[in-house]
Amino acid sequence: MPVKASGSHFYKYSEFVREKREWLKEIILEHRLYVPNLSQLNDPADGRPKLARKSEDQLYSFLYNSPYGVLGRNPHMTVEEQIREAVILDINLQRHGAKIVMHEVAKLLNAELDDWHIYSLSKRYDNLGMWAKYAGNHCGYCLEFANRGPFFECAKEVSYENSVEFDISNPEHRNGYWFFCKNREWSNEEEIRVLVPRKSECNVQIDPSWLTRIILGWKMAEADRKQIQAWAKQRSPELKVTHAIYDELDQVLRTAD
Repeated sequence: MPVKASGSHFYKYSEFVREKREWLKEIILEHRLYVPNLSQLNDPADGRPKLARKSEDQLYSFLYNSPYGVLGRNPHMTVEEQIREAVILDINLQRHGAKIVMHEVAKLLNAELDDWHIYSLSKRYDNLGMWAKYAGNHCGYCLEFANRGPFFECAKEVSYENSVEFDISNPEHRNGYWFFCKNREWSNEEEIRVLVPRKSECNVQIDPSWLTRIILGWKMAEADRKQIQAWAKQRSPELKVTHAIYDELDQVLRTAD
């Protein structure tokens, strides 16, 4: 099961380009976070469980008898209607095979999950890989949030391992564990995340005190620095702005403050 994220602060890396400029302005001046849905994340498998393969017989039982199957969705069918639907299902399974049907089940499940939103953060501000990948190769910025308040108190650790395959016929697997599992190849991100329930608004209002600092990339253009500093001064309370410094001797990032 997902573990509650620890640490005093969480970090959000981003570029400072095009529409993302307006996102940052909203965060600083209007205290709103944009929380993307699953299809807007950069990993197509993110937040979506890998389904355990099922035989034709197992699929028939699930698609006909389960609460999500023919009988579960149509409890008032007549006997004749039940028989007709059973025959149709059996014919389709034999015609297309279990693999094709499993692909369709995966598509339907992913479409159902797409209404969920995830706000991804990292454990530290000095991750060189994150600056390069998500913050425009050090030309962007990193937001620092305090680990407090109802939004961030829901943050949980991401587990980087091959999760248990999701068995569609096992009720114990319907606990949402997959929202917090990612492949090992993403482990350098040291991610924590906040899961926002399906059909929620994509913009979340936060308390201004939760955003404690903004760290500007060490390669950020001077005009961009001045724009962000101007927004920070307009904010109430004023937002602390600092910038990253690359230490060539130790080959690490530090902040100017």
